[in-house]
Amino acid sequence: MTKMKAAFINFLPFGASLEETFEWLGKYAKLGYKATEGGDFLLREGDPAENLKRLNDLGMTALVHGLPMRPGMAFDTDCVPEVVEKCNKTGIRWAATYAGCVGAYRFGMRDTYPGYDELMKEIETLNAIAKELAKEGIVLTFHNHDAEFQTFYQGKSAFYHMVDNSEYLKFEVDTGWALYGHFDPVEVLDHVGDKLHNIHVKDWTYGNAVQVFNIPGMPVDENKAQNAMPHFTTPGNGFLPLREVLRKASDMGVEYAIVEQDFTDILDNENILRAAYLNMKETGYVE
Repeated sequence: MTKMKAAFINFLPFGASLEETFEWLGKYAKLGYKATEGGDFLLREGDPAENLKRLNDLGMTALVHGLPMRPGMAFDTDCVPEVVEKCNKTGIRWAATYAGCVGAYRFGMRDTYPGYDELMKEIETLNAIAKELAKEGIVLTFHNHDAEFQTFYQGKSAFYHMVDNSEYLKFEVDTGWALYGHFDPVEVLDHVGDKLHNIHVKDWTYGNAVQVFNIPGMPVDENKAQNAMPHFTTPGNGFLPLREVLRKASDMGVEYAIVEQDFTDILDNENILRAAYLNMKETGYVE
């Protein structure tokens, strides 16, 4: 068994300067974290290579550049040159998308329900993008929410349609959202198999949502399903079978256990990451 490294996504203040961002990264490095998922901050100002070296000097690295956001989370292969350019500037070899047509409907970014043919077309497009990126040594992953597990076409979840019809596209399984979508996250990891690239370690518990998603520029309709959120909590403090998830991911060769908590509750960002790291380390599957 090879232990995974602890990483995180978000937990950095929106609108923070590059200096402030590095201050927070330094704090998280001291907690035991080896990577931050988002790498776009390296391109914000200055020399990306120097910014990466500065991050490496903290004992951390950056993992991902996201695919460009498009209205309604539509995709097109014309994004490939932009993604390749970003990756070449930073040395990052992982690109990701964090929603598709099913998630866009769930979170209110589109009003029309996606049909089966639209999902199949999206899978085809994502595979084409992944194939082109693979030629440059870049992996493309899809990150799920609950919607891909709660939306069914022809008796199969949208997520399993994506997995079963993908050749080049890989998957970053958000285990907490999978559980909230009424799927056993360990069984999900089994189903994804060798198409698994990484995992998000996310947890939730009983109670009303602490906050709802509010995407800038998007009106919040209290009657829409986008406001049906779990009560997020620090990993290891809710319903996620943390030990079993980390054991399975470790056995499958996953490199990073990436902590995410969509909204804070009682603890602040630093203490969430402190507690999450200790809970993961206590399982024996994280360095």
